[in-house]
Amino acid sequence: MNLSNLRFNLTPEKKRHVMAMVVGTAVSWSVAGLMACSSALHAQKTDSLYQQLGGVAVITQVSDRTMDRVATDPRTKRTFEGIKLGYLKQSVAAYLCKVADGPCAYEGETMANSHADLKITGSEFDLMVETLREEINQTQAPNSAKNELLRRLAPTRRDIVKNS
Repeated sequence: MNLSNLRFNLTPEKKRHVMAMVVGTAVSWSVAGLMACSSALHAQKTDSLYQQLGGVAVITQVSDRTMDRVATDPRTKRTFEGIKLGYLKQSVAAYLCKVADGPCAYEGETMANSHADLKITGSEFDLMVETLREEINQTQAPNSAKNELLRRLAPTRRDIVKNS
């Protein structure tokens, strides 16, 4: 139906009233849209890193997949020989959750103590970080959350890497 052919007999006063209603409605919709966008942006900024990453379930999934990959990668698997992978996955997930300000309690050793005898190289550490990055990319977490988590984890390099 083509509405442009419709004609209305309106007095100038009624035309002003109708136009005021149309403009008022358009402004109301615009304001409502801006408020919704503002609210969404505010919510994103106020969500904790833990929430942005997806909570315990997603952090655990990322940890499990990362550990599965690095434990079987020829470049890093030597480090995981004789390790109880199930326990390690839980420990890494708890650590990531804690670093992201989540409600998890990490009860493992310090990074320096837990890696002291492993002779982790810089390239092994870098592969772990790259794998973690790729696994976070598979989730719905925003890039800013991924980058913030990696930024918080970066200082552990000096405690973990013992062989350049």
